[in-house]
Amino acid sequence: MAAPDAGPTAFGVALALLTGRALTSGELSSRLRRRGFDAESIAAARSRLATLGLLDDRRTASAWAAAARDRGLGPRRVRDGLAKRRLPRELVEEAAAAAFSHGEEERLAREALERWERAKGKATGAGRRTAYAHLRRRGFSSSAARAALFNRPEIL
Repeated sequence: MAAPDAGPTAFGVALALLTGRALTSGELSSRLRRRGFDAESIAAARSRLATLGLLDDRRTASAWAAAARDRGLGPRRVRDGLAKRRLPRELVEEAAAAAFSHGEEERLAREALERWERAKGKATGAGRRTAYAHLRRRGFSSSAARAALFNRPEIL
């Protein structure tokens, strides 16, 4: 005789959630809690998913950081985005550092500035202030934004 249907399990719901997109352990736990699962069943589901290699915060953080960098975001915005994904601070810093190797931030800030200039025109005179603000909003440090604006061949 078949067992009566006890409803969806935390593991089954977690598996369905992970088919949509990669989630961090914190995001998955939050979503399962909202669906009414208790802490014990959430922990068991997370453990089983991690054992199967389907839940890996380090891999998810690295992939997200690289994708955000490729979309033109700077280190600060990448760190903020990773923190919002409920990752531990150490993992946030590790993934952001891996995405932005030494000197990479300035190169990416120059690329972001070039894209901005194609849309808005050359950043000269008062336009530099607007371009600088744009780069800062994108998450680049003030030193990388200044380097992108002032360390260019046409200026040197």
